[in-house]
Amino acid sequence: MDKKHMVSSLSGPRMNTVLYAARLTDFALRLKPNSVAIIVSNPERTRSNDTEFEYRQSSDLLYLTGFPEPEAALVVSNFENKLTAYLFVRPKDRKREIWTGIRHGIEGAKQNFVCDKAFTVDQFPREIASLIAKADTVYYKFGNSAHFDEQFDAAWKANQRPLENPETITHEMRLFKSERELDIMRHAGKISAAAHVEAMKLTTPGSAEYQVEAVLESVFRFNGADATAYNSIVAGGNNAVILHYTTNNDGLKDGDLLLIDAACEYQGYASDITRTFPVNGKFSDAQRTIYQLVLDSQLAAIKVGVAGKTLTDVHEAASRVLRKGLAELGIISRDVSTKAGERRAYKAYAKAVAAAKKAGKAEPKEPVTLRTFFMHGTSHWLGLDVHDVGSGGTRDPRGKERALANGMCFTVEPGLYFDKDDKRVPKQFRGIGIRIEDDIAIVEGGNEVLTAGVPKEVAEIESVMREGHTLRLTGHRVQSIH
Repeated sequence: MDKKHMVSSLSGPRMNTVLYAARLTDFALRLKPNSVAIIVSNPERTRSNDTEFEYRQSSDLLYLTGFPEPEAALVVSNFENKLTAYLFVRPKDRKREIWTGIRHGIEGAKQNFVCDKAFTVDQFPREIASLIAKADTVYYKFGNSAHFDEQFDAAWKANQRPLENPETITHEMRLFKSERELDIMRHAGKISAAAHVEAMKLTTPGSAEYQVEAVLESVFRFNGADATAYNSIVAGGNNAVILHYTTNNDGLKDGDLLLIDAACEYQGYASDITRTFPVNGKFSDAQRTIYQLVLDSQLAAIKVGVAGKTLTDVHEAASRVLRKGLAELGIISRDVSTKAGERRAYKAYAKAVAAAKKAGKAEPKEPVTLRTFFMHGTSHWLGLDVHDVGSGGTRDPRGKERALANGMCFTVEPGLYFDKDDKRVPKQFRGIGIRIEDDIAIVEGGNEVLTAGVPKEVAEIESVMREGHTLRLTGHRVQSIH
């Protein structure tokens, strides 16, 4: 491979110690006075026998420190209004490092990460007991690591203080992305977009879902991504009506559509893209009709996704377009082509179910509405987790009613799914599953599509696939971003 086509992860935006120090200060200022907070690492997970899954740090610890290793803990205190950050890490161990890689150890933690003091992790029980004894309030979340839970619980029970959840602070901080975070997410979106374009170019009848998956993930890694942000969905034909289809083992047939929901993680931040396109490079009339309806709904939803609106508003904007379109195609009744009509139908259905149960009769059939063919939300938050944090409180745990504001990132992903055996759908539309997904950031003056590098207009997709046919005839190399 020619070196000019290679892109190292070092060429993209990165976090640095100045930014982590600012985060830690912000976090400490949000703690109650005279508090100590503990954030612990994810445990390693066994894959089989003596092998582990690739390690991924807990998102909160990654957010506050960038420290990548397991068996680690961050402790932050604000006693007498003085911020002190402690890192507990695995000790240097030459024998272990020969097998599993170099560890940062205490000195590396001090030199490369933001902390005032560093200890080996075996000192955690003693040190944390001492800090809890000084505190008026303690922040700790049980359930992330059984090992740390046991050690913390023993120290806390010996000297109990009011206990609060640090996630109420970290998750609110994480919801609002800084400009550096947005740059990182733009880069992740750029890598993922390149992968989707490559998949379009190389897909052909007779190839297999797993081959397309290999193309996608090779582009991720070739361009310096850390990993896939989630298990790749490469769903040909009727597999696309399975929302989280990840088997990816079937062949791709001439005349079918291919739905790809796949994206990379870069510097810990996720991207999330879905595109649907014809395996043979040309949409049929029926495929084009449904595809354009989903695309129109997505564009309407993106237009609504600006500061002051909510994710519920985004969802309803997409739903309005889909309801109207499905009614015009005769797939749903005009009686349920509005949100109010849909509600009336379900209210009547609930009454009919109750009456049938009371009379000991069979339950009536559920009404055919948009929900029948679009059964998921249009949006979720995006950041260090692909389904990221962003609660609106106990009454709105997923933040669907929060007003959008600068720095928030979310997806817009409407879809329609018609099973091949669903006789409620006109025959020409059966076996069509379509989803179109992009990543959106709220920025000054509106919003920004972070994943705009992937074509989604019908003519653009067909043009890219024609180009791919030419490349297959002349030879082709893995695409790198520039």
